[in-house]
Amino acid sequence: MGCDRISLTRSLRFVASVTILALASAACSARPQPLPNTDLPDANGIRIRAASSGSNDNWPTFAYNYARTGFNPSVTNLTRSSVPKLGLRWKVNLGDEIFSSPVIYDGNLIVVSEGSKASSQPGSVVYDLSTADGHVIWQYAMGALAQMTPTIDPDAGLVIVANEERTHRNTNPSHVTALSLLDGSLVWSTPVYAPMRAAPVVAGGSVYFGRAGGDPPGCFQGGVSALNESTGDVEWNWNVDPKPHNGGAVWGAIAYDGTHLTFGTGNTCNTMTPTANGAVSLDLSGNVVWSMVAVKDSRYDADTGGGTMLFNGRAHFINKNGMLYSLNDETGHIDWSTVLNPYSEAPTWSGGFTTPTTDGATMIEGSGLYKNAAPKDGGGEFCMLAAVRPAEVFSGYHSMVQGVNLSGRVLWGRTMKNRLVGYVALVPGIGFIGLNQDFVALNLKNGKTLWSYATPAYIDASMVVVPSGVYGADDGGNVYAFALQSSNSRRQGNR
Repeated sequence: MGCDRISLTRSLRFVASVTILALASAACSARPQPLPNTDLPDANGIRIRAASSGSNDNWPTFAYNYARTGFNPSVTNLTRSSVPKLGLRWKVNLGDEIFSSPVIYDGNLIVVSEGSKASSQPGSVVYDLSTADGHVIWQYAMGALAQMTPTIDPDAGLVIVANEERTHRNTNPSHVTALSLLDGSLVWSTPVYAPMRAAPVVAGGSVYFGRAGGDPPGCFQGGVSALNESTGDVEWNWNVDPKPHNGGAVWGAIAYDGTHLTFGTGNTCNTMTPTANGAVSLDLSGNVVWSMVAVKDSRYDADTGGGTMLFNGRAHFINKNGMLYSLNDETGHIDWSTVLNPYSEAPTWSGGFTTPTTDGATMIEGSGLYKNAAPKDGGGEFCMLAAVRPAEVFSGYHSMVQGVNLSGRVLWGRTMKNRLVGYVALVPGIGFIGLNQDFVALNLKNGKTLWSYATPAYIDASMVVVPSGVYGADDGGNVYAFALQSSNSRRQGNR
C-alpha cells in the first residue's frame, strides 16, 4: 500500500553514546483504514446523545494538563447526584490491547493500541476516533509496541506519540513521531535508543520527553531530551547518570510549570548518582535546578516510576519506597511525606508508580503491592515493567487506591485486585478510575462507588472526562463513550 506523502530524510551524528538520540529516515504514513463501528444503545435500548458538540472536548495530554492535576474544571454536568445516570453511548473494538491513556481535542479522540505480539496488527496503531460516534477518522501504523500516552499540540496541529522496540539492548531504535492532527499524515519521526513511557510536554516550539529502561541487562542511559517541534531535530539531552550504560530512567509523565520541567527518576545499574531514585527539576535548557533523592542507594530498583503532579507551588509524587512526597517546586525541599505503603521494602520495592491527581481538596494516589495474608512475608514487584504485557493479577496480592488531603493525611482507601498505572481523572467531587474490570466513579469524600460499568477485560488506560462525556479503554481493545441519559430517554426506557 502506498504512502500518503513522501517523508523527509534527515541525519544527525550520534552524541556521546548510542543511548543518545540520532535521526534517520522517517517511516511512511499508513493510509487510514476505517474499522467497523458498533454504536450501542443504553441498557434500556435508547441511544444516548453527547452532552455537547465536542467543541469544548479538550483533554490534550496525560492527566489533562502539564501540571498533571487530572482535573477538568469545564465539566459541570457531572455531579454526585447525576453521575449514576451515565449510560453507554457507543463502543468500538480496535482489535488490540490498549495501555496508554486516550487524549481528546475538539471531538478527536486519539487512542494508541499497544501492538502486542499476539495481536493481528504487526505493531502499535494510532487512531483518531470521532467522539460523536466512535468512527475512525484516520489511523497510522507505528510498528513496534506503544505504551506512551500521546500529547496533542492544537496550536501546531500535531499529535506527538512514540513507540518502543524491545530488542536486547535496543539495537533497533524506538521512535518519537509527530503526526498531523488533521489527517494522521507523518510530519517527522526521530529514532531513540531507549524505551519510552513518559508522556511528553510540548511548549515553546520544543518537545520534551523522557528516556527510560535503566535496568539490567540493557542499562540504557536514560533521562530527558528536547526536540525541535517543527523538524524533530535534537536540541539537547540530559542524563540521569552521565556515565553511558549505567542506567537511570524517566518512566513517568513530565510536569511543566511554564519555567521548569519536573519529573521522577529511576535507578542506576552500577554506581550511585544523586539524581536517581527521586525527582529532578530542569530549566528549559536542560540544566538541573534541583534534585531530590528518595532512596539513597540508587542501585536499588526504587524508581519514582509515575509522573509528578504540580499544585499550589508543590511537586507531588510517589516513590516505589511507598512514600508520597510533597516538595517545594522551586527548591525541591520536602514539605511533607506520608507512608502510603508500609510494606514496601528493599530490595524489591513495591510502593507504586501512579501519578497523583487532585481536585484542589483531595489527592488520589495508587500505592502498589500488598500481600494479603502476611504483608512482609515474601512478595514481588507489582510493576508494569515486569514484562511486555504484565500479569494483571498476582495470586495472594492486592493493591490500593487512596484519598489523601493536601497535608498528606490518608482519608480513605479502596482495595484493587490489579494495580493503577496511570492517574485518576477528576471533576468536582468525583474521581473516574478503571478499578479491576469496571469503570468506576468514586466519591472523593469517602471513596465509595457512585457509578460503575463492567468491562470484559482489565483496565490499564486512564479515563478522560470532558463536557460531552466520559471515555475509557480496556485491555481487550474496547473503547467506550459514556454520557448522561436525558430525562426523555429515561422516560422512554422505563415504559
